[in-house]
Amino acid sequence: MEEKEFRKKTRSAFVWNMVDRIGSQLMSVIIGIALARMLGAAEYGITGALAIFIALSQALTDSGFSAALVRKQHITETDYNTVFYYNLLISVALYTAGYFAAPTIAQFFGEPILIPVARVLFTVFIFNALCLIQNAKMVKEINFRKVATINVTAIILSGIIALTMAIKGYGVWALVAQITIQSFVKMIMQWVWGGWKPRAIFSWQSFRELFAFSSNIMLANVLNVLFLNIYSAIIGRLYTSRELGYYSQANKWSDMGVTTLYGIILNSTYTLFSAIQNDPERLIRSYRKSMKLTAFITFPALLGLSLAARPFILILLGDKWIESIPMFSLLLIAGIFTVLTSLNGNFIRIEGSSGLALRLEIFKVSLFAIVLAFTWHLPIIQLLWGMVLTRAIVYFVSIVAIGRRIGYTWQQQLIDVMPSCATALLMICFAYPVQLFISNIYLLFATQIAVCIAFYYAINRYIQSDILNELLSAIKKSGR
Repeated sequence: MEEKEFRKKTRSAFVWNMVDRIGSQLMSVIIGIALARMLGAAEYGITGALAIFIALSQALTDSGFSAALVRKQHITETDYNTVFYYNLLISVALYTAGYFAAPTIAQFFGEPILIPVARVLFTVFIFNALCLIQNAKMVKEINFRKVATINVTAIILSGIIALTMAIKGYGVWALVAQITIQSFVKMIMQWVWGGWKPRAIFSWQSFRELFAFSSNIMLANVLNVLFLNIYSAIIGRLYTSRELGYYSQANKWSDMGVTTLYGIILNSTYTLFSAIQNDPERLIRSYRKSMKLTAFITFPALLGLSLAARPFILILLGDKWIESIPMFSLLLIAGIFTVLTSLNGNFIRIEGSSGLALRLEIFKVSLFAIVLAFTWHLPIIQLLWGMVLTRAIVYFVSIVAIGRRIGYTWQQQLIDVMPSCATALLMICFAYPVQLFISNIYLLFATQIAVCIAFYYAINRYIQSDILNELLSAIKKSGR
C-alpha cells in the first residue's frame, strides 16, 4: 500500500471509527440516563451478574478467527465459510450449555429470576455468531462507514424498545430486551448490508491454517475477559445485588469512556497495521505515533472525568446512584492502563506473536489471583484499588515484553507516554481546587471540564507538543 493511500485510509478509518464510537456512546448515554432514572440498582445487578458469561461466549465463539481473517493477506471464500460454520456450531453449543446451567448460575448468585433472564439473554450468543464474518469482512475492507451505521441504528432501536418496556413497568426485562434486540438488529443489518452470504463449504485445511494463529488469540481473549469481568461475578457472590448494581452502573459508564478511546484507535490500527506488517520499520514508526496519540488523548480524558465523577454521576443518574461515584472514579483510572495495554496487545497480534499475547494474559490472570487473595474480604473500594494496581503492573510488564520482542524498549515507550501523563496530572492539580468554591453540580461540572481543557491545551501549546500540532493540522485539512 502506497504511503499516500495508507494515510488516506488511516484518516478515513479514524473518522468513521470516531463516528461509530462517539455516535454509539452518545446514544447509549441518552438511553442509559433514562433507564437508570427509571430502574434501580437491583435490576442492573441481575444483568450485571451475567456479563461475564456473555463476554466469555463472545471470546469462545469468535475463537480469535476475526483477528486471523483481518490479518491474513489473501482470504478465500473457503476461509470465510469455514470460520462461519465453526462460529455457528460453537454458539449453539454454548447456548445449550447456558440454558441448562441457568439454575446453577441462579443458585450461585442467590437470584431465582436469573433462570429465565439467562435463557433469554444467552440468545445473543447465536445472534453474534451469525454476523461475525460479515463484520470481519467490512473491517478488513476498511468499510467503517457501514459498521458505524449498523451499530448506531441497533443501539437506537433497542433503546427505544427498552425505554418503552421500562415505562410500562417491566423492570429487569427492559435491560434484557435492550441487549438481545441490539444484537438481533445488528445481525439482521449485517446480513442485509454485509455483502456476504454463507455457502456450503468447509475445509479442515483452512481451519487448521487459521487456527494455528487464532488459537493463542482465543485463549488470550478468554483470559482477558476473565480479567476484565471477574469482578462482577465476585461482587455478585460476596455482596448484595444492590451493591453489584452500583458497581455495574459505575463499570458501564466508565467503560463508555474507555472503550470509546481504545475502540477508535484499536479498530483502526489493527486493520491498517495489518496491511503494512511486512514493513517492520514503517510498522514500528506508525505504532509509536499511535502510542503517543493514545496517551495524549487518554490521560487527560479519563483523569479529567475521574476528577468530575461526582457532578457527572449526580447530573446524569441522580442521587440514588451516589454510591457508584467512588467506583466510577477508580474504574476510570484503571481504564488508562487498560487502553495502553490494549494498544500494546493489538500490536503483538499484528506482529504475529500470538504466543506472547497468551503468555501475557496468563500473567495477568495469575497476578489478579494473587491480588484478589489479599483483597477479596475487604470493602468494594479496596477491591477496586487492587484492580488499579493489577492493571498498572500488567501495563509495565507488557511494555517490557514488547521491548524485548521488537526493539521498542520500555524506556522509549515511557518517554513517549510520560509527557502526556505529567501534563494531565498538572491539569488535575490545577482544576481540583475548583470544587472548593462551587457547590452547584451543574456549574461545577462545566467549570471543571472547561478548566481541564483550557489548561491542557495551553500547556501543550506552550511546550510546542508535536501531537497537538499534528492534530490541529489534521483538523485544518479536514475543514478545507
